[in-house]
Amino acid sequence: MKKLTSLWMMILMLCMSIPAMGAMGMSKVRENARFLTDRMAYELKLTPMQYDDVYEVNFDFIDNVRHIMDDVVRGYDHAVDRYYQFLDYRNDDLRWILSASQYRRFMGVDYFYRPVYTTASNWLFRIYKVYHDVKHFYFDKPHHYKSYRGGHYRTHHGHVSFYKNNRKDHYKHDFYKGDIRVRHDKPKAAQKEEGRPKGNARPAPNRKEVKSSEVKRTSDIKRSSESTIRRPANEKKEMRKESQPNRPKGSAKEVKKENKVRNGISTRSSRGENQEGRRAKR
Repeated sequence: MKKLTSLWMMILMLCMSIPAMGAMGMSKVRENARFLTDRMAYELKLTPMQYDDVYEVNFDFIDNVRHIMDDVVRGYDHAVDRYYQFLDYRNDDLRWILSASQYRRFMGVDYFYRPVYTTASNWLFRIYKVYHDVKHFYFDKPHHYKSYRGGHYRTHHGHVSFYKNNRKDHYKHDFYKGDIRVRHDKPKAAQKEEGRPKGNARPAPNRKEVKSSEVKRTSDIKRSSESTIRRPANEKKEMRKESQPNRPKGSAKEVKKENKVRNGISTRSSRGENQEGRRAKR
C-alpha cells in the first residue's frame, strides 16, 4: 500500500513539474518562451542581443500555436498545416539572428528545431524531456520579458521578417542560406535524382530485351507445332473410311442375288462331301 501511494505521489509531482499546455495563458507563454530560449542560449552560445531576439521569436511562435494545438491533437488538417506555417515563420526569423554555424547546430537538435510534439490527448514541448528542472535557468530574464507582446511579428511588418530587414544593423556574421522548412508538401518540379539517396531499392534484373518480331516468330512456330500434333476431326473420319474395305456399289437386288449364288455353292459343296463320306463307308 505504501509503495502504491508513493508511486501516485511521484506521478502527481511529475505532472506538476511539466507545464500544462491545454489552456495556456500569457504568463505560461512567457515561461515556456524563456525556458526554451535559455537552453538555446546555453547550447548555441548566444550573445545578449541574440538572446533577446530569440526570446521574441519563441514568444511569437508559442503565442500563435497555442490557439490551434487542440485541433492539431485531434488531427484536423487545417490546424496541422497552420502549425507548420507558424513553425516555418519561426525558423525563418531565427535564420536572420543566428550565424550560419549556430543555425546548423540548431537544425541538428530536434527539441530546438521542432520544439512541440503531440500525444493522444495533449501537446508538449520536447525541451522538458531533456531538461527536467523547470526552475533552473542559466541566464536572467530578457530585458523586455513582460513588456514584449508580439510587436516584431511579421504581420506588423508587411508579412516580412522583421529580423531580416534589420539584420545589417544588428549582426555582421554570415547567415544560413539553405532550406529551413520542416515539412515539404510540394516536391520540386525539376528536381534531379542525383542528389537523393538511393535507399534500399533493389536493382532491376538484367533481362534480355525481346523484340516484337521474335515474339511473333515464336508464336507462329508454336502454332505450327500444335497443328502437326493435333489432327482435325475431318482427317480422323477420312482415316476411318480408308480402313474399311471397299464394298461393291450396286442395287439391293444384285446384292441378294449374289448372296443366293454363294449360298447355293456352299450347299452343293456340302452335299458332295456327304456323298463321298457314304461311299467310303461302303
